[in-house]
Amino acid sequence: MEKSITGRVLATIAGFYDERRYGYEGFEGYRKSTDLFKLAECAAAMRASGYIGPERTVFADLGCADGRVNVLMSYFVKTSIGIEIDPEILSEYPQRKEDVETLLREAQLPLPPPNIFLLSGSSLEPDTYRRVFEATGVRFSDIDLFYTYITLHDVFAGKIENEARPGALYLVYGFGRILPRYERLELLVPDPGGQGIAALYVKRD
Repeated sequence: MEKSITGRVLATIAGFYDERRYGYEGFEGYRKSTDLFKLAECAAAMRASGYIGPERTVFADLGCADGRVNVLMSYFVKTSIGIEIDPEILSEYPQRKEDVETLLREAQLPLPPPNIFLLSGSSLEPDTYRRVFEATGVRFSDIDLFYTYITLHDVFAGKIENEARPGALYLVYGFGRILPRYERLELLVPDPGGQGIAALYVKRD
């Protein structure tokens, strides 16, 4: 793990966002929220194994909500892209990022790198990636690691199978012991970080 990624940094970010969850433990919410403590362990394990790195990895959250995953992953990747179909949900991002940065400053901890780009749109539509490219220079085929929280995981898998580059990774959060199989994606790591909540796939040639 990079020296700038300390346990205190990740714990501060995870603690802040995990107090603001939706659809968690029986609450009848309309969206689900990633447990960032668990995701941090997954990301650290992928970093240690050489699957991702802050000097090279382009990351995309295909349903980023308020951008919490993008904030955490910004420490682990070169570019952290988030796409959210609901602009109202996405509008929560600026204030929450400002609030978590205040906590980090008060603790004299490194702020998220300036590598986060979020936009409103559908993760399935070509026009969305045209706008991503115009803003960042990143094409769909440049993305190294895709992420989703189980919702529409199979639909997103189809797009990755058809359009992503060989070797692209797909991290799906929200699974337990039973893992899905995709036609052209190979299960690479069934439980990254030993959290019992996510699975990592790779697109082969």
